[in-house]
Amino acid sequence: MAETTEIRTENVYDFLKRFATDISLADLKPVSNRHRGGDSLTFYYRNDSILKVPRRNDSRTGLLKEVKIIEYLHTQPLPFVVAKPIFAHEKGFYAIFSRIDGASLPIEAFEEFTPEALESFGKSVGTFLSFLHNHKFPVEILDTIPRADDPFEVALCEARRQLAFIKKRTAEAETIQWTEKLESLRQSLDQRWAVVHCDPQINHLLFVRGNLEQLAIIDFADALMHDPAVDLSEFAIEMYSDLSPDGIAAKKIVDAVLKYYQTDDPALEAKIEFGLLLFAIQRAYQHAVKLIRP
Repeated sequence: MAETTEIRTENVYDFLKRFATDISLADLKPVSNRHRGGDSLTFYYRNDSILKVPRRNDSRTGLLKEVKIIEYLHTQPLPFVVAKPIFAHEKGFYAIFSRIDGASLPIEAFEEFTPEALESFGKSVGTFLSFLHNHKFPVEILDTIPRADDPFEVALCEARRQLAFIKKRTAEAETIQWTEKLESLRQSLDQRWAVVHCDPQINHLLFVRGNLEQLAIIDFADALMHDPAVDLSEFAIEMYSDLSPDGIAAKKIVDAVLKYYQTDDPALEAKIEFGLLLFAIQRAYQHAVKLIRP
């Protein structure tokens, strides 16, 4: 098996036999709902560790970046928990991390939050994002984190292109409103640069022993330099997509996070709205493409 082989569930054990001879394959157990998707295959290793195996060469770079970031975070006093890197292959073929005694919340739990649980959740997530976005990372860490290739200026141009495509090929009723909203938000899109997680989905937010005040964060492999609003937009998109269609529960949760999020950006909420709008346009664009390229 070559180093450049794409790793899948069917060949991951053969890959590890060749490149991770110190790993006991009998001690591996796939992580439910996580090992089949994403950029890495993820396994429980023995009783106290997690093993990540990137699928492709570009994912290996992300894994090594993740190791550097959380090695650094372990030197800091943190208001949240991160796994500890135990070993990383020098080429990023795999890495072993300490296992966190925590779990993410099922989506239905968000609909049933008591006021107290909502407050604790918002404080935990808002505090984490505040630390990440406002922390002064040293140059040696920043050098491992690339700048995003889709800053607001680029994202705006792409959204305009997609809207033109949608308008030409479908009868989407929202196209005019989307175009007007896009242009009204344009003035708020002053690009800021900070370290962002880029994937703060609920599967990456673990609560230690079920305590909503003890948040653990996993999977920094997609971290980039980008505008901090990107993380909040990604979180809001998941809430509005997966919770009740009326948006009431999603708004309560996003507002709870924003209550504890520290920023001096007066355009933050407009930027989050922009992220939600981009998501809606992207979905409509993908639908329009399928109509002509089934």
